[in-house]
Amino acid sequence: MRLDSLTPEADAFLRGTRLATIVTHREPYPHAVPVWFDWTGQALEFYTRPDRPKVARLTSDPRVSALVSAEVDEPVYWVRVEGEATISDDAADLVERLCDRYLDLTDPGGAAFKAEMLAMADTCKRVTIRPDRLWHFAG
Repeated sequence: MRLDSLTPEADAFLRGTRLATIVTHREPYPHAVPVWFDWTGQALEFYTRPDRPKVARLTSDPRVSALVSAEVDEPVYWVRVEGEATISDDAADLVERLCDRYLDLTDPGGAAFKAEMLAMADTCKRVTIRPDRLWHFAG
């Protein structure tokens, strides 16, 4: 599926508060990790600390897949985004936006975690995946 043919249902699904499982290439097996993300309508973005192994893997091989799936209590649905990742240093706004979206800031633990993330936000990397291919499935 091309980006210009992404259904409104799939677009709305990607804009929800869900985890994406990012799959990068690694020998002898692929490596998968869940991340908070933002769907811009054109790209999937997440942030990471610069010392995380996925940064090195994506730098050497930018091919990546991201799978976003429904929760167990929801109807079966998923969207897979495949493309090449670009890594940049401008993640501070994304860190704050995702903390606000994913954390319960009324909980002292959530507020403390946000403060911790913001303290290091200037060192974080923004990873942007512009889709080459998209799939979605409704069961």
